[in-house]
Amino acid sequence: RLEAAYDSRQEKIAAELAEVSSQSPIHPAYLAARLSAVMPDDVCFVDETTTHRGVMQNHLRWNAPHDYVKVPTGLGQGLGVALGVKLGMPDRPVVSVIGDGGFLYNPIPQSLGLSRDANLPIMIVIFNNGEYRAMKANHLSYYPDGVAKQSNIFLGATINPVEYSQMVEPFGGYGQRVEDPAELDAALEAGLKAIRE
Repeated sequence: RLEAAYDSRQEKIAAELAEVSSQSPIHPAYLAARLSAVMPDDVCFVDETTTHRGVMQNHLRWNAPHDYVKVPTGLGQGLGVALGVKLGMPDRPVVSVIGDGGFLYNPIPQSLGLSRDANLPIMIVIFNNGEYRAMKANHLSYYPDGVAKQSNIFLGATINPVEYSQMVEPFGGYGQRVEDPAELDAALEAGLKAIRE
């Protein structure tokens, strides 16, 4: 019974990936699947996604202890947790998967500076949907027929456009923005190469 349930779940996951694999911008499920395929077996994923947490848990590979660390409740801790994980496991690659809203809650300059100065290279993969989607979901959850839905104005949910790939440059890091799924694997490999170097 358990084997049948597992097989059914795997079939659903594979069908979802087939459906979204060519979408641009890149679908979160496809990004998680490609991270799992490209990153080495000893990678540790540190997850501070909010909207996409379920997708991450379904599509990221995490089969052994310390392969996946879920950041505790409250946004703004992901980069610090990822740096702490890297400090504790210096020989393993650490990848912070994080939403754009969660990323902006973090102490970005301090985290990037510590990464550089303490020789704690981490890869940061930002899922950029251009909004605080959790805020928008709260509007709709509490007031499903409210003014926000009627006017399509969700106060506090908009994020002004930011070129995240450039934020690491002053700290000597490598950044790249990717929207085309055909370019994703090469970008992930370039990021892995950068943290190894």
